Amino acid sequence: MQKGVLGVLLVTTAFAQLELSDAPRTGAILLGPTVATDYQALWVNPANLGFVPQTVTFSLGSPMEYGKYRLARQWSFGLLEAGASFSSDALRFAQVAAMVLRFEQQRLSMEDKYRYARDFAGRGVAFNFDVQLFAGAFQSAAGWGGIGIGIRDRINAMLRFNSMLSRIVFLGRLDSYFDSLGVNWRGDTVGYARRPQYYSTLFDSSRLGVNWLRDYALGYGLQLYDDRSIRCYAGLAVRYIEGYIMLDGRIDNRVMTARSAISPFFDVNYGKATTPSLRQGSGLIPVGRGYGVDGGVTVVFQQRWRAAIAVLDMGSVLWDGNVFAALDTVLNGMITTGFSSFDLFAEAQNITGEGGYFKWTGLPSVRTLLPMRLRLGLSHSIGVERDIGVEATIPLRPSAPAAPPLTLSIGTRYSISDIVLISGGIRFGTLTIWSVPISVQITLWNGRWEIGLSFQDIASLLIPKHPTLSLSLALLRFHF
Repeated sequence: MQKGVLGVLLVTTAFAQLELSDAPRTGAILLGPTVATDYQALWVNPANLGFVPQTVTFSLGSPMEYGKYRLARQWSFGLLEAGASFSSDALRFAQVAAMVLRFEQQRLSMEDKYRYARDFAGRGVAFNFDVQLFAGAFQSAAGWGGIGIGIRDRINAMLRFNSMLSRIVFLGRLDSYFDSLGVNWRGDTVGYARRPQYYSTLFDSSRLGVNWLRDYALGYGLQLYDDRSIRCYAGLAVRYIEGYIMLDGRIDNRVMTARSAISPFFDVNYGKATTPSLRQGSGLIPVGRGYGVDGGVTVVFQQRWRAAIAVLDMGSVLWDGNVFAALDTVLNGMITTGFSSFDLFAEAQNITGEGGYFKWTGLPSVRTLLPMRLRLGLSHSIGVERDIGVEATIPLRPSAPAAPPLTLSIGTRYSISDIVLISGGIRFGTLTIWSVPISVQITLWNGRWEIGLSFQDIASLLIPKHPTLSLSLALLRFHF
């Protein structure tokens, strides 16, 4: 890559979701803590692995015709279930679509550049990508519980500007901070500040971060109690974690923290800096390892009400490969005139290609906490596979990398027939303030094969301000 670490951050941010999700699911995109089952309960609420598979009756048979049933199946597995989303509270839908899908980029006029420098002040972009490489589960019909395994990659990125960073990104040396001009030995015009200031002063309240983790999860859920009116389930999942990217840069109250650990695969250039944690090689080698634990409880009342609580991502990752920290220094000497389009792949490299903006020092290791959070859910069944409910996500470590915001969701899932199930609702508290997620699930071969498609926010198609562009897809999900 050889374009500097800031370029890696911006380019990674450019191709993908809003906030951390708890796995792509073919079923309800909402109500996960109470309705997600089989291996989809991993990373959502492992207690639901304890659900005993039941035959679902959509219509009874008669002397003239067969009924419609979905037989209980104990085994499930899926391959390559993936979801991605890109969101911004500073852009409109067409701009986000052009950025993510890399449509033909329109050049920004000076009027545009000044406008976006204002629009991005205090705002930014965020991204999440999940792919469940493989997952499987067995749920006992005898009631001794269910076990699930899964391998999942998740990449999260976010960038939030303060007003100064927004101006520098879009205006470069044309910003008033650079009050002097000069010409370097190559003949380039260079902007200088007669009174240069430190990053920690200029960019206070800005944040830049990317995280790529791979989880190997093993979960177990069990029905603990059962009588005619109440059933109680509990579950636990343990995860071994490999880390490939950790970029955590933030400035709070004029204190700068900037740490980096990146797999050799990305060939990042740190200039002359060296580190005692150098990781040799050129492949996609992990540079961090750790462990995580998820736990949950689900209670079913009168076979119609479900309440769930789950604590997710308890644990940490120790990064001990290619670990660097950026030192606080002054900003001075800029050639670029800022972004001229929303093609972040090219524009970020134009800025960082000049180099010399960061001074790096090597570290033996650094530990980061997982984004521990609490998920609560309450749902009510109003028919055969028809539910309404609410759920909330409460961050317990809001400063951890990839920590989600506080969100509240109201949703439903509705089985149109034994083949088609739709779900949707409204979610509050996202980067875009509110969103309207929706999903469609198609079940074929009497429940043996499921196909799912979901979007994090269809309202973005109608209301272009503060959009989310997203898609989750599952084509290889099977039961037997």
